[in-house]
Amino acid sequence: MRELVLKRFISGEVAVGAFLGDLRGAVTRLDSIESTIEIEDMQESFPLSRHHLVMLCDAALSKTFSPDDLTTIAFALMASDRFEWDDEIVSEVLSDWACPEVNFDINASTLVMHRSWLTGDAIPPSRPAVSATPDLGRLVSVRRKVPAQ
Repeated sequence: MRELVLKRFISGEVAVGAFLGDLRGAVTRLDSIESTIEIEDMQESFPLSRHHLVMLCDAALSKTFSPDDLTTIAFALMASDRFEWDDEIVSEVLSDWACPEVNFDINASTLVMHRSWLTGDAIPPSRPAVSATPDLGRLVSVRRKVPAQ
């Protein structure tokens, strides 16, 4: 997966088919918990906005993207040093999409909820505090960014 192609897709410069072609094969499942995502970094910075995430949300709602595709895209955006945002709602939504195992499953209901946060029609609820006791939970997912070959 190339960050430049992702940027060009959310900017409307690349068709969905070309973007999905670039996305396919980027994820390697190592076992039931661990996976890697091969990502080629882009050179320039790009300001990510709520509008861009609404577009991704709409694509997922229309089933253009699968939930796994959206998770991969969100992880790539969060792992990037080049996509930039200064918006807590963008951070919340990307965090939810990048780790649905911990946050919210990606389905029509939660996508509508996230879309309402992004458009300002609703605000995210308060999150419960995360326990600092390590033995209370179990590892559910590990994703790592690896450089593209």
